[in-house]
Amino acid sequence: MSTTDYTRPEVLTDLAGEWAVPVNGRAVIQWDYDRRNDKLVRLYQQGKQRQWDMDERLDWDHEVDPDDPLGLPDDFISIAGSKLWDRLPESERRIVRRHSSGWLYSQFLHSEQAALIAVGKILLTVEDLDSKLYAATQMMDEARHVEGFNRFLHTKIGLRYGLSPSISAMFEQAMREPRWDFGVLAAHILVENMGLATFGVHRERLRDPLARAFSAYVARDEARHVAFGRLLLRGYYPHLSEAELKEREDFVVEGCWALRDRYVDDEIWQHLGYGEEAIKASRRSPAKREFRRLVFMRIVPGLKEIGMFGPRVQEALA
Repeated sequence: MSTTDYTRPEVLTDLAGEWAVPVNGRAVIQWDYDRRNDKLVRLYQQGKQRQWDMDERLDWDHEVDPDDPLGLPDDFISIAGSKLWDRLPESERRIVRRHSSGWLYSQFLHSEQAALIAVGKILLTVEDLDSKLYAATQMMDEARHVEGFNRFLHTKIGLRYGLSPSISAMFEQAMREPRWDFGVLAAHILVENMGLATFGVHRERLRDPLARAFSAYVARDEARHVAFGRLLLRGYYPHLSEAELKEREDFVVEGCWALRDRYVDDEIWQHLGYGEEAIKASRRSPAKREFRRLVFMRIVPGLKEIGMFGPRVQEALA
């Protein structure tokens, strides 16, 4: 299947064709091989034992519905239920379903690559050996996810969109930041929790069996990643000063606003020519409200566990 590419590199970077971000920080080599963290050791064991090969586990010979390759329920479509959706003939609704699938899996594809790079930076800069060992298993997870989403987009959906500017800006800030924990906040506390919430729903409600099985496997990996972020930060943040914690709170608040208001599928409606009516309907949609509810049901407990749910963050979320 040929893939129609709607990515626009100029949105992501001044360097045409690439997303090039300076990576700041220092590489730390740990010489203490005897000091161990029992919880991280167990997580590392799980990371090793639960690797999986998508060529063996997933049926890539399965034929998807070309008009609805993920088997998206219509209530997952952000303009469903609007006056615009009610006016669309079924032939155009099929086009919307395919583009919605492509946009959604494109966001996962690009986010997984950004997470792959972010975890690589964490592996370099975090100080303890057990965290480095577990991060190595997560890099393999992220590489597998990139492979899978790209394969699904190329062989089953046939189109690809660019990364949401709000998510790319969050990762770019984390990469520019020399302190390793900002990458953990972006990848493990915000984006991975968003993925965990989404994949949990997809494995239950997507109608296509290949997409449903893929979501189930990815969700298992994401659960380990979220646990890793919580383990790293809940032991680190109690030792920071008030000023240092405020910087992290500001980053979290900005990231939450990005997920709340700026993680939008406007590109679909611009490419399909539906314009402002579709954009407004999408941003008011019950599907988007439910997505936000599920995401923050995951994010808020994570923020509480790492000590990042003080009055400033609570006020911003309220």
